[in-house]
Amino acid sequence: MATKILLPIDHTEEKSWKQALPAALEQARFYGAELHAVSVIPEIIQLPNLPANYGAGARDHVRQAVQVILDHNDAKDVEIHIEEGSVYREILKCAYKEGFDLIVMASTKGDYPNYEIGPNLARVVRNAHCTVMVVRDQSR
Repeated sequence: MATKILLPIDHTEEKSWKQALPAALEQARFYGAELHAVSVIPEIIQLPNLPANYGAGARDHVRQAVQVILDHNDAKDVEIHIEEGSVYREILKCAYKEGFDLIVMASTKGDYPNYEIGPNLARVVRNAHCTVMVVRDQSR
């Protein structure tokens, strides 16, 4: 039974949430669980030619983009976590630190027998302390 569900969302990649969000909402309703979304901003390397505040406002931009996705999919009350760093590490840290017991992540369908399981999904599945539901892309 799940009590807290985490849904990673990449606001720049519709495949990261298009089928996973409805699945996560269904699981949350079924279990009466809290649903949270997490989006990870890749770490910005501070190069000498970039201003000191380069990337300021990125958190607000990503939070607004994720909120728009949630609002358009009847998930207005979902709490949003914005992290910065390595995608899979931040998903795992957030899941562990906040006590999530289910992570719902999307995968896309490739040619049989190989499914497209990216490195972040593979690492989350291998290293998560909790159950990970992989939502396969069923479109063709």
